[in-house]
Amino acid sequence: MNIKILRLGHSARHHEAAAGATVGEVLDAVDLPAAGHAISVNGLGASTTTGLSDGDVVTLVPKVEGGSK
Repeated sequence: MNIKILRLGHSARHHEAAAGATVGEVLDAVDLPAAGHAISVNGLGASTTTGLSDGDVVTLVPKVEGGSK
């Protein structure tokens, strides 16, 4: 199945994954870290254990932390 991976500030990637692959498995396969990112699949919140289907779009957005005191 074909999965599209979007990472803020980087070019889109496509990955051919096995049926039933999870977000974590796909990110490991393309050597992208899940830590420090908010993850969504097709615009909905997800985690590394979320199962994927053909044509899904995984988006990684760096988490922003901090602020003024």
